[in-house]
Amino acid sequence: MKPIRFPDYTRSIMNVSSSILRHYGAATDKATLAELDEVLSARPRNVVLILVDALGDALVDRHLSAEARIVRDRRCRITSVFPSTTVSATTSVLSGKTPLETGWLGWAQWFRKEQRTVITFLDTDFYTDEAIGHAVAAATIPYESIYDQIRKAAPDVSTAEIFPAFRTPAHDTFAKLLAAVKTACDEPGRHFVYAYWDKVDSLAHEFGPGSVEVNAMVRGIDAAYGAFVDQVEDAVVILIADHGQVDVCPIVLDDYPDLLALCERLPSIETRAAAFFVKAGQEEAFRTLFNHYFRDYFALYRSADLVKNNLFGEGLKHPEFDSFVGDFIAVAIEHYFFAFRRFPGYFRGQHAGILKDEMLVPLVIASRPAK
Repeated sequence: MKPIRFPDYTRSIMNVSSSILRHYGAATDKATLAELDEVLSARPRNVVLILVDALGDALVDRHLSAEARIVRDRRCRITSVFPSTTVSATTSVLSGKTPLETGWLGWAQWFRKEQRTVITFLDTDFYTDEAIGHAVAAATIPYESIYDQIRKAAPDVSTAEIFPAFRTPAHDTFAKLLAAVKTACDEPGRHFVYAYWDKVDSLAHEFGPGSVEVNAMVRGIDAAYGAFVDQVEDAVVILIADHGQVDVCPIVLDDYPDLLALCERLPSIETRAAAFFVKAGQEEAFRTLFNHYFRDYFALYRSADLVKNNLFGEGLKHPEFDSFVGDFIAVAIEHYFFAFRRFPGYFRGQHAGILKDEMLVPLVIASRPAK
């Protein structure tokens, strides 16, 4: 088993948001980060939160030298949430809540009202590719954003959300994305700006986290980040990731029909944090067969036990949560993932498990004075 790391919901990416919310006077019942509280106490006019998808701590060390700006500005390592994946992690950042509270858990979740497994960000059926035609996740598991929480607590603060080319075509490079952040910060008044970049994640999925393609992207991000920090004024700039990535090989579940025959429906959530819904009375048979095949690659847990042990965090459990997690969760402890469907090709990099390299992310902070 590779080195593992469980989420720490007192020192996680969610707690970055807790510090930001507290800075603006918004209520939060979550712990804050002392490193961030200290720099925010200077009351900067601009607070910028940059989230680089998949730029985990191991990826930073793998691709950047000690002289890189991101490395020099890194204050410490913090954890992602569980599952360590974009759906749960970015939602925790953008709500200040745990996955237990939000119900946003992974790419593909079973929605009982729809009676189908839905891609949460796309509102399409994961197994059939059918467009559903209406909002599913947003309607079933809505949450109050940190933007709304900040505006209520501090109405004089302007908030902005800046996304890459999949939403704003002009932002086709990281430097252009940060140029838009700079423009927002240059406007009069106080600002909170959130910026998201997706390309490290997509390249690491396609080519692997150690690839030359990822290396070039990460070095470019470091250069653009350094140039931006040198130009912005009266600001605290925070850079984090939602998770890391690890090299992986697929295990195609269609090759195990005897195991799937014990299930009420096909698995969901994430390929390295997979929810299994088992037929009544078949729980022990499922556990035995699963461990026979996969005990060296996945740890199988009762879903209720993971909730009890706070792997999804603490707080008021979302009413739909139990319907999402099923009877068992299989958590990756090695460099494998479950292919829920058979495809011509598979990702070379993946995340959502509890390996250290996918769970630990950098907390990068730069404080820029007013001129």
